[in-house]
Amino acid sequence: MAVRTTSGTVVVAVRILLLGMCVSLGGCGGAQRQAEQREESHLKPLVLFYGQYTGQHQGQPPANEAELKEFIRSLGPEALASFPVDTVDALFISERDGKPYVVLYGDAAKGNPPGPAGAPVIAYEQEGTGDTRFVGSSMGAVEEVDESRFRELVPNASAP
Repeated sequence: MAVRTTSGTVVVAVRILLLGMCVSLGGCGGAQRQAEQREESHLKPLVLFYGQYTGQHQGQPPANEAELKEFIRSLGPEALASFPVDTVDALFISERDGKPYVVLYGDAAKGNPPGPAGAPVIAYEQEGTGDTRFVGSSMGAVEEVDESRFRELVPNASAP
């Protein structure tokens, strides 16, 4: 129960309390916005389709980009309808850095250490934004990582 000594005291106390809560919760939704960006990125459906391809081909990853695109197109236009992308080609471009994702095909997709959802990274942004980039696994998980973590997850990646 608040005791009101002057008209402004309670208002100031409430504002300080709210400010403290925002700071302790990561900036009033900052973490939530980051999670939404990951889930709404083109990388999310790209790695989901990649995983679907692998699941339908006895665990073998696609040999190249053309093979993966052909597979996605074979699923029909309704496959893209629930994602924030209009074309198969657009799936392969990062909205954040405007560059094509690096997608690991064939043997290059094997052997990386466990990443998002415990599966190796199979695609990632070339540059990302700021000091971070998105990486995705064939389990459909997307994670935003700094350069140090990226080098752990994709040790054989060439420098941007």
